[in-house]
Order: sequence, then structure tokens, then C-alpha cells
Amino acid sequence: MPIYVSLVKFTEHGIATMKEQGIARSDTVQKNIESLGGKLLHAYYCLGEYDVVAILEFPNNRAAMKAAVLNSSLGHIKITTMPAVSRDEWRELLGEIWGGKTK
Repeated sequence: MPIYVSLVKFTEHGIATMKEQGIARSDTVQKNIESLGGKLLHAYYCLGEYDVVAILEFPNNRAAMKAAVLNSSLGHIKITTMPAVSRDEWRELLGEIWGGKTK
């Protein structure tokens, strides 16, 4: 299945209600992902510009977009989601462009 990277920021509302709802919302986000055929592979909580980096699998871009909209609509997070390819897929792609002449 295709891989996606989501960069997540907590909203002001999300931070203000984290103590009461943080774990339950995290579970809801994961259930929403799974309801669209996706799988949360990893979630890393971070310092800096983004609060969470999530690595996900989805069957296609539409499912990934639906999950981003559905989870953003909960009001506690803003999400930027990007498709990603592995290093091996990247090498294969370059080989297709330049006929295997990559190092």
C-alpha cells in the first residue's frame, strides 16, 4: 500500500482540551484512519514546528485525503499529508527516467 507522511499541529482548542480528551481523540484519529482502509504505522510526538509526524498506509490518495479532512474536522489538529516513496522506490523511479544510470 502507498505510504503517506502527515505533519500535524495541535490547534489552540486541541491544546486547551488535551488533558480531558487527548487519549480519546488519538484513538478516534486512529479509528478514522482504519475506517478508510488505512493503517497508522508510526506516530512521533515532536518539539518544533509540528507536534506529531505520522507515517501511514492508505489504499490511495482519495482515502488519505478523506482521513485528513475527517480528522481535521474534529477541531483539535491541522494536518498536512504528503505521499512518500521508499528509498528503493526512489532508485527505481530514477532508473526508469535515466535507464538505470543512477548511482
